[in-house]
Amino acid sequence: MRKEIYTTITVILLLFYLNACKSNPTSPTNTTTSSSNSASSYYPNGDGTSYRYSVVRTDSVQNKTSGTRTVNYSGTTVVGTVTYQNEIDTTTFLTLINTTRTLFVKDSNGVSLMLDTTGFFDIIPATYKPFISFSPTIKIFQSSFLNGTPWTVFDMSLKDGALSIDLVNVVATYMDNEQVSLSLSSGTVTQSAAKVQYTIKLNIPNASNPLAGIVSSTYTAYAWFVNNIGIVQIQGNATLLDAFTGNGINFADTTSSITQNLINYNIK
Repeated sequence: MRKEIYTTITVILLLFYLNACKSNPTSPTNTTTSSSNSASSYYPNGDGTSYRYSVVRTDSVQNKTSGTRTVNYSGTTVVGTVTYQNEIDTTTFLTLINTTRTLFVKDSNGVSLMLDTTGFFDIIPATYKPFISFSPTIKIFQSSFLNGTPWTVFDMSLKDGALSIDLVNVVATYMDNEQVSLSLSSGTVTQSAAKVQYTIKLNIPNASNPLAGIVSSTYTAYAWFVNNIGIVQIQGNATLLDAFTGNGINFADTTSSITQNLINYNIK
């Protein structure tokens, strides 16, 4: 029984994350729509707000691909009783253009991206469903982050009796404030930015022999937030950062890294 569970989890974990950060989300447990001053100032979310970033993706052999990413907050989508904002991400590499829509909500606790669980439970055999639990959102920003207390961004676990495995655990921690130079289209400026570290730990059963043990991997990424602007820079492992930028998570390539720097913005 347990061998079958591990084998199935190894497969569905990949499928689940490839569907993350798109429309048709699972509703969050906290549906408060008010915003604290901290969340509002470090993560502006007015309708019509837009950002443009330069993007450099580096693969395992240090080949670099340059492009751009634009972000637009445009309108809302109501799911059940919850009103979500639409984040439209368009990433361009050479002639390749990829546009995705992410639904997010900002409340008194921070900002969370919604998960698309469409079809997720359909591919899990009914006998396995009771063993799996996961966070309903990806909480990329916590309004009280400046106090230095880590918060859980996302968690997915497998429990079978006395056996408990954290398949995926993502934790964020405020590190410090740094002076960041922004090469904007209007000129270069220096801003004080709050640096947040995101750490993802994967504990996945060995696909070839699930009973042989757990294969653990840890990856890190960073984001810099500026008061009254938002995210000005992200850098680190692409496996984690792709989820934050509307592209899901690709476990097939955990060696790539991403750097994005703000080059233009318009706060509404």
